[in-house]
Amino acid sequence: MRKLLIGLCIILIDQLSKSWVEKNIPFTEYLEINNFFKIVHFQNTGAAFSFLDSASGWQNNFFILLTLVILTYLIYLYRQNISSPYGSTSIMLIISGAIGNLIDRFLNGHVTDFIYLHINEYYWPAFNVADSAITIGAIIYLLGLLKGKIK
Repeated sequence: MRKLLIGLCIILIDQLSKSWVEKNIPFTEYLEINNFFKIVHFQNTGAAFSFLDSASGWQNNFFILLTLVILTYLIYLYRQNISSPYGSTSIMLIISGAIGNLIDRFLNGHVTDFIYLHINEYYWPAFNVADSAITIGAIIYLLGLLKGKIK
């Protein structure tokens, strides 16, 4: 039950942060926090690293369907690993992030990205709270696999 509450909090923080950005920062504009961190307002109709972002529009329905299929499998994996702290925590983070971005795709037809890190002219692609949860979850999952703690 605690993991479910954490997952719901991640989805809520993700959606609230994206909503704040959409209301307060004009599209493609930014708020500079310091020399390496900006809050931007980007809209990604593609996947990670803007993969297929410039496609003709079919990709949104494709990514919605793909996410639903992956979520079904992740729920199965979660149930298989409910007693494993590595498995249940990592999978819940991934599920929460996937749902956060899925909500964007359903409501807006794109995912709002706003965390923009850079060193001088070298920029990491913009991302959001959901993307962070997915990445952290994947790292924990891989560590669990390496330690033999995940089925």
